[in-house]
Amino acid sequence: MVITSSISIITYLSYFLLTPWGSPPPIFLSSPLTYLQNALYTSSFFHLPTLVLFLAYFGFTVLLQYILPGPLVPGVVLANGKRNLYKLNALHTSLTIFSLLAGATLFFGGADWVGWVYLWEHYLHLITALNVFCLSLSTSLYIYSLRPGPHLLADGGTSPSPLFNWFIGRELNPRPLLSSLDLKSFCELRPGLTLWIILNISNTMHQLRTTGGITDSMILVNLFQGWYVLDSHLHEPAVLTTMDITTDGFGHMLVFGDLAWLPITYSIQTRYLALNPVHLGPLGVLAVLAINGLGYYIFRASNSQKNLFRTSPSDPRVAHLKTLQTKRGTKLLISGWWGISRHTNYLGDWIMAWAWCLPTGFGTPLTYFYVVYFAILLLHRERRDDEACERKYADDWAVYRRIVRWRIVPGVY
Repeated sequence: MVITSSISIITYLSYFLLTPWGSPPPIFLSSPLTYLQNALYTSSFFHLPTLVLFLAYFGFTVLLQYILPGPLVPGVVLANGKRNLYKLNALHTSLTIFSLLAGATLFFGGADWVGWVYLWEHYLHLITALNVFCLSLSTSLYIYSLRPGPHLLADGGTSPSPLFNWFIGRELNPRPLLSSLDLKSFCELRPGLTLWIILNISNTMHQLRTTGGITDSMILVNLFQGWYVLDSHLHEPAVLTTMDITTDGFGHMLVFGDLAWLPITYSIQTRYLALNPVHLGPLGVLAVLAINGLGYYIFRASNSQKNLFRTSPSDPRVAHLKTLQTKRGTKLLISGWWGISRHTNYLGDWIMAWAWCLPTGFGTPLTYFYVVYFAILLLHRERRDDEACERKYADDWAVYRRIVRWRIVPGVY
């Protein structure tokens, strides 16, 4: 419950601590409890129309996933020996949504379009709507997992504690709505990621309305984060081999992370810039572009190599790579990107995180929350992955560790 409450509180703090008068404002620094008490007493947290609008948005993304074309792709072999089928059309879904938003912006008022104004003015209500929805969905999924009949449970979701199982996720791949709709992979790439960019655009429109222009820093953050989402949709098959899909249950941890934590905390940079414009200048822009380019190259090249090796090991682009044969019959990469460190992709991801935050300048530490949080997340994920692989490969994993010594950063960690 501590973790559940803490992550929820952080989403609210991202709203109350980002202000035009300081982030955090001076009154918070001098008397934090007084400031937060006043905020609690004077703010409206719940707004039914906002909850209804989010439900409509979520339902619309489900509808698009169902009606838009997309190939059915098999996932990895699971513990029960089966492979789930996934309909991959996240790119079509996001392009449809953003085309509709672009049309509404173009024909109904530009930055003054009611949709952008509504999102800005009801941001706090949206945070509450997301929290309510995630709690409801997580609880519904837990209850659904208790149904009779065969269904695959996650290894970590069968502890003696119902509360822990609710948080971590009891069922591995729940499909309560449609047999073709895997809720976990759906939420991983669609509603939350797309909402993140929608909030970024809303914040950008607020800056345009209030200042008459859009700063270079705001453009950079939008480009970086927008490309990150577009890239994840372009490489949608790669998500099917991630730990989130193959190992973790779909409980509150992933539900909240995908649908509330991600769109709210990942858009902190653009919200800050909407309230506190920052101008980088040509040299600043070039420096940030270089950092993001380096991070993206490492991230995408290493992930693509891993996914290609898992799906087409005979492909000439990966067939030459050295491998370690395991007693399970599978092979572990020990050269290429995955010979440099066990998670080179994490290093690239973290470098990109800096490029997303640096455009906000150094006027507040809050916009660098993502860098700190993401480092902790990646370290935790790496440790979890290492433990899971040790259980899976036994002595072979010890051999692999001796060959590939570094966990994430070569020569450092």
